[in-house]
Amino acid sequence: MTVVSRPTVDADGGVFAGSLFMLESAVLDRHHGDREGLGARHTLAVAYLRAGRVAESVPLFEAVLSDTRRLLGPRDPDTLVTEGNLAAAYLTIGRDVAGLETMIRNAGLRIEVLGPDHPASLTAADALAVALRLADRPREAIARHADVAARRARVLGPGHPDTLTSRAGLALARADDGDVRGAADELNDVVADTDSWLGRPHPVGVAVRGIRAECLAFLGRFSAAHEEFGRATTDAALLWGADGGETVRMQAEADALADR
Repeated sequence: MTVVSRPTVDADGGVFAGSLFMLESAVLDRHHGDREGLGARHTLAVAYLRAGRVAESVPLFEAVLSDTRRLLGPRDPDTLVTEGNLAAAYLTIGRDVAGLETMIRNAGLRIEVLGPDHPASLTAADALAVALRLADRPREAIARHADVAARRARVLGPGHPDTLTSRAGLALARADDGDVRGAADELNDVVADTDSWLGRPHPVGVAVRGIRAECLAFLGRFSAAHEEFGRATTDAALLWGADGGETVRMQAEADALADR
C-alpha cells in the first residue's frame, strides 16, 4: 500500500518569501564566485523549486553545487545543503535514481561532517527514509524511519513536530510493507500525542489525521475514515481558511466517503 505517491519536497535552506523577479535581479547584481553570490543563487533555486518551477531549479542547483564543491569544498555545510536540495529536486522531477543516489551520499556526508544528531543530519536521514518508501523499498524505509524517529525523540524531544512527523513516516512505511492495520493503530497514537504535545489545530495534526484516515479507508472502515477526514478538515479550516488547499483536499476526501 502506498498512501502518498510522491513527497512534498521541503528544501532545507535558502527560504525566500518575496518576489521571484526581485530575487532574480538580486542574483544578477552579485558576484557568483563568493559565498554571498553562491547563497543568492541557491536561494533562487529553492524559490524555483517551491514555486513548482522544478525544471529551472535543477540546472541551477547543479551549477551551484559544482561551484560550491570547487570553491568551498565538498564537505562544507553550504555544499551539503545544496547537494541535499538537488536530490530533492531530482526526486520531485521524477529522476528517482539520481535523486536516491545523491540523497544517500549526502546523508552519509552530513553524518561524517556534522555528526548523526545534528538537525541537518536528521533532516537528511528523514528525507532519505521517505524517498526509500516511495521507491518501493519499505523494509529499508522502516529501518531508516525507526532510527531517525528514535534519534529525534532523544535530541529534539518526543513532542517536537519533527519527531512526530518521523513517527508518522514509520507508520506509513509499515503500511507499505503490508501492515496497514498496525499502521492505523500506530497513527492513532501519533494523533493523540500530536494533540497532547502541540494542541489543536496544528499542521502536523492535520497531516497525520489525513494519513490515518487514508489507512482506515483502505481497511474498509469508511465511517471512521470519514470522521477522521472531517476532523482534519475542521482543523485545516481554522489554520488556513475554508478555501485553503489542505482544507479543500480534506473536505473532498470526506465527501467521497460520505455515502460509503
